[in-house]
Amino acid sequence: MIRRAETDGDLEAWCEIWNAITPREPNKLEDVKRRIERQPERLYLVAFEDGTPVGLGFAGPSQSPERTALAVRVLPAQRRRGLGSELLERVLEHAGGLGAGHASGMVFEDDPESIAWVTNRGFDEYQRQVELSRPIAAGEAQPELPDGIALDELDKRRLEQAYAVWVEAYPDMPVRPPIPAPSYEEWLEEEVSGPVTFIALDGDDVVGAAAVFERADGLAEHGLTAVLRSHRGRGIATALKQALIHWASERSYRELTTWTQDGNAAMQAVNLNLGYRPLPAVINVARRL
Repeated sequence: MIRRAETDGDLEAWCEIWNAITPREPNKLEDVKRRIERQPERLYLVAFEDGTPVGLGFAGPSQSPERTALAVRVLPAQRRRGLGSELLERVLEHAGGLGAGHASGMVFEDDPESIAWVTNRGFDEYQRQVELSRPIAAGEAQPELPDGIALDELDKRRLEQAYAVWVEAYPDMPVRPPIPAPSYEEWLEEEVSGPVTFIALDGDDVVGAAAVFERADGLAEHGLTAVLRSHRGRGIATALKQALIHWASERSYRELTTWTQDGNAAMQAVNLNLGYRPLPAVINVARRL
């Protein structure tokens, strides 16, 4: 049975399948419900066999207005029976009504079966993202601050200033087509909803910011590191990342991860210098609707 996940029980089952297959990027029921409230056009499908959840589908707006995001996940024991194709057909049908010209999804570089599966269904690679990982030890060093720069935790007084830093950083991300900055409400919900966000201050002005999110047990991820163009090249991004490493160390996290686009050589160099090492890349794929 495949049905739209609308009840808490079905949405919990959706999260259960997602987390079993994608444990490093877990979803929680409260997060999914909040996203549906903000974007009711999102479609969540869950597939059951004899009452046990075995697969999922998703279609909804992506960061790019030109693409609708898709996801299909099937537990390994239930694959090669046509379930994934049926889920894909349904999410593609829903995506066709959302107005974007393309549907996009992702597969991992070290998963040749999934790469072949999406390729055989008309998807082509258009971009890669690099996930980098760093083990966290006890007693990680505090950040080295550039001259004239201070770090602090984000509070309500500086939310609008911090948002302006993100807005300036988004167009400079090396992705095609460019990704527009999220709305203020989306930014509050998705970018700074984790346990801590650090900001860089030049006097009273916010000139940089970086947030961290909890993922699996002992695993945290930091999101976009944003610095105003006027203050780049001074080591502010490095200091913000060092602050997150130190923060994670004090709270006994075992690993910190981050993402960069394949063409973002400058940020990848910062991450590598801080001890991050690349994991298998995520391949972004798309097809015309």
